[in-house]
Amino acid sequence: MITLPLLPIWIVDIIGSALVILLATIAFLTVIKLTAKNPENALYLFLYWFTLALLAFAFFRSMGHILKHVLIFFGQGKIWQSLRPFSGGFNSLTFVAIAAVCLFFHHIQRLYRRMAANHSELEATSREILELNREMEALVIERTMSEMALSIADGIRNPLHIIGGFSQRLLKKTSSDDPARNWADCICREAKRLEHMVENFEALAQKKESFFTRVDLNKIVNDILKLIHEEFTKKEIGLVVHLSPEAIWGRFNVYLLKLALAHLLRNAIEATPPQGEIQVTTRLEGSQALLVIQDTGRGMPKEVVDRVFEPFYTTKIGGTGLGMIFVEQIVDEHRGKIKIESQLGQGTTVTIKLPLRFAESLDLRPSQV
Repeated sequence: MITLPLLPIWIVDIIGSALVILLATIAFLTVIKLTAKNPENALYLFLYWFTLALLAFAFFRSMGHILKHVLIFFGQGKIWQSLRPFSGGFNSLTFVAIAAVCLFFHHIQRLYRRMAANHSELEATSREILELNREMEALVIERTMSEMALSIADGIRNPLHIIGGFSQRLLKKTSSDDPARNWADCICREAKRLEHMVENFEALAQKKESFFTRVDLNKIVNDILKLIHEEFTKKEIGLVVHLSPEAIWGRFNVYLLKLALAHLLRNAIEATPPQGEIQVTTRLEGSQALLVIQDTGRGMPKEVVDRVFEPFYTTKIGGTGLGMIFVEQIVDEHRGKIKIESQLGQGTTVTIKLPLRFAESLDLRPSQV
């Protein structure tokens, strides 16, 4: 038996151990209620496992202390010495469990934050793509309406020429006192007025300034690179960007140029193996903007390069052969030129030249392009 002077120590240790178990149990039950209300909350899930491990630690450590004092009180210290390693082992396991839970949820929290950042970036990209699609739809609608307007104007002009021509002949063949002369004169005047209206309507329909805005080419390139940056990372392809130190201002169709650049860059990504490199360069050359996309991909033989702008010609399985045709049309729409150079095993270089003074040729009719 152990003498009573140790009784205060036993009482404090036993009561303290019981309080630790009680508090750990209360914390665990509180977290259970929170988790039941919102089972998908990551913080509540962490607290659930943390308090469970803490409860296990409090139970094993407290029970070990109580059992130790009871055995020593009854003079069974040898039994405690044999049980002590097991008690310490349980305590160590609970320490490991607590540390593992904390480390696990620490990494989960980092992953969650990264996912949240990626989600925000994805939302921004989705909004940009949606806006791009809307602008493209508006562009297609505007162009379709312009084509319809030109077609209607052309259809009205021919009957007007006939009406105006016959009214002019009637004026020449009728005398000044003939009542029919006034009618013919009225028809002639109204036909001329309609012709002027058709000419104004046609000129308005042919005007292309609404499709183009004054913008920096560097900004267009930066925007599209941000949009498809994930594709470079996913394939582990290096991206080297050499943008002109000065802004390259010109009248460009932002959305069409973005579509063309996205198609060319995705072609380069597809042709370039992992650990390869794609260079994007912009610079000024007099009154022209120069855009170069160069990759270290597999390249193309000369016979393929010569046919790359042919409709429906493609070397891709399932391809339509219309992508590069669309790119060429976009460059032509800007009165620019596109050139492709490629060699097998050495990559491909696409060079686009766009005039900066495009506003001077905006009034050209389609037949003059």
